[in-house]
Amino acid sequence: MSIDEREEILKILSGAIIRETNAFNFYYKGSENPNIPAGASGLLSRLAEEERVHRQLLLNEYKAIEKGWNGEKGKEGEPGLSYMIPEDPSFTPLELSERLEAVALTMPSRLVGGDSIFSRVIRDHAGNARGTLLLLYDAMGHSMKTTEINALAAKAVGEYVDSVSLSKMETEMLSPKKIVSLINGKIAEKYENEGIFLTVLCALFDRGNGTLTYANAGHEPPFLVDASGKASSLLQTQLIAGIDPAFHYREHSMPLGPGDIFCVFSDGIVEAENPEETIYGRGGISQILEEHRGGTPGDIVAGVLGGLKEHLGGEPIKDEISIIVVKLKGE
Repeated sequence: MSIDEREEILKILSGAIIRETNAFNFYYKGSENPNIPAGASGLLSRLAEEERVHRQLLLNEYKAIEKGWNGEKGKEGEPGLSYMIPEDPSFTPLELSERLEAVALTMPSRLVGGDSIFSRVIRDHAGNARGTLLLLYDAMGHSMKTTEINALAAKAVGEYVDSVSLSKMETEMLSPKKIVSLINGKIAEKYENEGIFLTVLCALFDRGNGTLTYANAGHEPPFLVDASGKASSLLQTQLIAGIDPAFHYREHSMPLGPGDIFCVFSDGIVEAENPEETIYGRGGISQILEEHRGGTPGDIVAGVLGGLKEHLGGEPIKDEISIIVVKLKGE
């Protein structure tokens, strides 16, 4: 990320914070008006709370970018990415269907950079949850360009999911291989001959048949912890998105039982180096998964971050990191 890009991002966020603050003040003052009905006052109070939450999110992003890209200088004098893992990180909100318990985290920023998380509950026409779609994608680099790439992927997936009807969903139009193929085509079309690529992990948790189905386009292989308590690598990875728009992606399905854990993460965790230039590795994550398999997804994420901080030996991390941990609850 160049200095100019960093300043432009902070300028945009600053303006957004001001707008959210003005909206909060408008709704809050309206809710305090004694001359309006109680129902209207309650609605205005709810709207004020929504704006307060959004404003805090933007404030967190502003501080994350200001600190995260304020480390050692990188190439050509650009601000290097360097930050300490916080004691109390801000988690990424997820849409989840029943029986799924999950925690997601992207650092240092949720809105800017190479890593991005997408979740959506898939519902039928009666509003019943049929399953949950989860994606983690990672564009190369840490600049505004990577933010643009991830925004394109999120928009494509969101519009596609919203457009697919229940009848089409029953013919597998919302399968992970379809979603990954969609992203692959959009990236290849938009950035043809620019050498821009994206790793994608798409997973669908189907409530009806109790299965996990996933497709992997060059992303770090996820882990699955089943009843045996062992963390197994799901190694079926394929071509990175954006290289060949005609590539036919495959998907893989497996049963998911109560207590089973699915964990997907970015290479920023795996490749984090300590002062001796030793990487954290996949073994650090699998060990935490096995040791904390009886805990909550939050316990597992906290364990991974704790292990990573210990590995770094007090040094800052110099890459973006993302992790999603999903656990299937009992009936």
